[in-house]
Amino acid sequence: MSALTLRNNSGLDLFDKVFGGSFLDDIWASPVFAPQDRHTPTVRELDDKFEISLTAPGLEKKDFDISVEGNRLTLGYDASDKQDRYAYATNYTKSYALPNNCDVEKIDASYKSGVLVVSLPKTEASKGRVVKVK
Repeated sequence: MSALTLRNNSGLDLFDKVFGGSFLDDIWASPVFAPQDRHTPTVRELDDKFEISLTAPGLEKKDFDISVEGNRLTLGYDASDKQDRYAYATNYTKSYALPNNCDVEKIDASYKSGVLVVSLPKTEASKGRVVKVK
């Protein structure tokens, strides 16, 4: 069996001759999303909290497992019973070391429109304050 080779015959021969290859070769050869990027959560620090966002369409709230043990937050899901999993793994787990200024008792999570958002509020002492000049 032989491999299928895609060639670009779109009139860009001058470009190929000058730069030593088709600039479209990289586009055809590489996937749009690398497999390790599918489940890369977004972590943001805001003024009053930290936020972790995970895109996981097609799941339900009951599929997620979020736990805190000591200074470690673990979030994940189990979608092994789902028939339409698309390109997502059936199981996913990721752990985070919580910063010292995180109020563990007030951690909150919501799932809406295929996105899980975990809010980690900062402690009152770490939020800072404005000092007025007298």
